[in-house]
Amino acid sequence: MIINIMILFLILLIVPAVVGMLYTGFLPEERNGIAINWGAGYIILWGLFEIIALPLIYLRKSLNLLCIVYGTIVVLCMIIGLIKSRERIAPMMKQSMSSIKDKVLIGWGNVLLILGQAYVYVRYMHIDDDDAFYVGAAVTAVSTNTIFSMDPYTGMEFAELPSRYVMSPFFSFVAFLSRISGVHPAVVTHLVLAGILIVLSYTIYSLLGKKLFPDNSRLSEYFLFFVILIVLSSGYTVYTQGMFTLVRIWQGKAVFCAVLVPMICYMMLHFASQKAVTADWCFLFLLMCACCLVSSMGIMLGAIMLGIFGILHVIRDRDFKKFLCTALCCIPNIVCAALYLIMR
Repeated sequence: MIINIMILFLILLIVPAVVGMLYTGFLPEERNGIAINWGAGYIILWGLFEIIALPLIYLRKSLNLLCIVYGTIVVLCMIIGLIKSRERIAPMMKQSMSSIKDKVLIGWGNVLLILGQAYVYVRYMHIDDDDAFYVGAAVTAVSTNTIFSMDPYTGMEFAELPSRYVMSPFFSFVAFLSRISGVHPAVVTHLVLAGILIVLSYTIYSLLGKKLFPDNSRLSEYFLFFVILIVLSSGYTVYTQGMFTLVRIWQGKAVFCAVLVPMICYMMLHFASQKAVTADWCFLFLLMCACCLVSSMGIMLGAIMLGIFGILHVIRDRDFKKFLCTALCCIPNIVCAALYLIMR
């Protein structure tokens, strides 16, 4: 089991970084790097999973079929990403080593604080009542070789798919990880995924800091430091974004708050400050798919955030083309919202 857990850790560290090259390979060289590759890789993986899993859920197909189809597509994405970015890998590694050597003291403090939070997740366990459904759904899927066909509370087959959860099958992604690794879904969520996601969250916040302060690495590190302090000081109620990050980041709604919201902000700042390429719009579309995957709340809030961004661009730049592209990126949210209303 320990070997399986270590293999799963490696999969969640390496595969997204390679898949992310599928996006960054089409970007200017100055926008490349390990952090953006890794963060973008998760968005691509989650976006593709939503697109593939939803039809299979409605057709009542097996988890094995989902693993085969999705796993094949992920491997193809890795191959294409490596081919597209093969000449950039060595310079990217060299640049990353250089940035590590030049990291200021506050930067190393941030690293220790982030790894400390990841260690708490790995070493200890928070018991949350919502796991009765979210983790239970993943366990049921693995045990019965189905994709959200069984009620995790009773073990009986759903007569009708529950509209609240079926559009956001993040627990099926957990079941996929469990099936390919042989690690129990409860261990995947509480130990492996939790430790990875807390690092992923702060990685995206670090990208956001660099976007806010592109010419001052020290200020971007201070930005990340204050984000960490805010998260660590969020325990005054169970409803804050920081509290979701600290104690149950493996749940889809926490992933939306801790990972996808800062990624949306990062992309908004990028579109506001630089000219977007076609790959940026494709990535934004998958980002909205990822929002739909993790939570029903993400279906609406992701589209609202993106819609506000599009309206602001119309007001500031009179750029109706960018507004149209933004609206097209919200199609997954609109489709999921419409299906939800029909099922209700």
